[in-house]
Amino acid sequence: EKSSITDASYLTSEFWNDGQAEVAFYQVQRTRDQYGRENEQQFVAGTYLVKHRFSPDQMSKVTDGSGVSSFKYALFYEIESGSYQYKRNWVVNARRNDLRPYKQSFTSFDWCSNLYRELAFPPDGSVEVRKRSDDYGNRRDAFAPQANSYPPAQVPLLVRGLDFETEDTLSFKVTVAEETRHVSARAVREAIDTVDTESGPYEAERIAVRYESTVPSLIGEESASAETYWRTTEPDRRLVRMVAESGRYRMELVEHLRTPYSFLRDREANT
Repeated sequence: EKSSITDASYLTSEFWNDGQAEVAFYQVQRTRDQYGRENEQQFVAGTYLVKHRFSPDQMSKVTDGSGVSSFKYALFYEIESGSYQYKRNWVVNARRNDLRPYKQSFTSFDWCSNLYRELAFPPDGSVEVRKRSDDYGNRRDAFAPQANSYPPAQVPLLVRGLDFETEDTLSFKVTVAEETRHVSARAVREAIDTVDTESGPYEAERIAVRYESTVPSLIGEESASAETYWRTTEPDRRLVRMVAESGRYRMELVEHLRTPYSFLRDREANT
């Protein structure tokens, strides 16, 4: 297993230094609902990606010039099911130059409870697990870290940052808090395709990711055993499509833009 599987030249490119955030929206389709029942669902998921400074000691963003240059990636969506409304939001912070994970947080709202989950990767020591909920119990746990292991919500960002310059197959792991273990995974760059989306056609690398066992999924609740991602050959390597091998869930780019980060912060403060 390579000591580093990410492309430092891409991650540290001047492209990310424009003070703007990447915002993208995806059309999601899945054949099972949030309970795992057979039920066709469609909704729009939003994502944003921005560079900022993060303190691994405080496990929080800092604005005083200290901390480490990092990426913040988020995916969020809202669905209605029957008379109930559900909201999901994942946020990941990772070191900019190699995507070493610092923290994954997850919040959800449903008809009966708020839920918060956290997976933290301190610079030294164990991976830390926290869970707080009104109805679903509370939890604190810890387990040993492993090299090249990333939280589930970071996989889309990791796929963009993978370095296939010298080989087409890369191995990594997915950190699964619920089972306090690291699931082995493999990414293979298969081909370059033309992908037609609602936002236009893209030339994109097709990357297949296979998991040794299922892991939590941002849009599928539980992942399939394999997923295929398409990242563009453009400098930003934006994700334009992801499809579960089983066909159970998929998402495709609808809209993509870059916007001043200050505008995004203002919107967050007012929502």
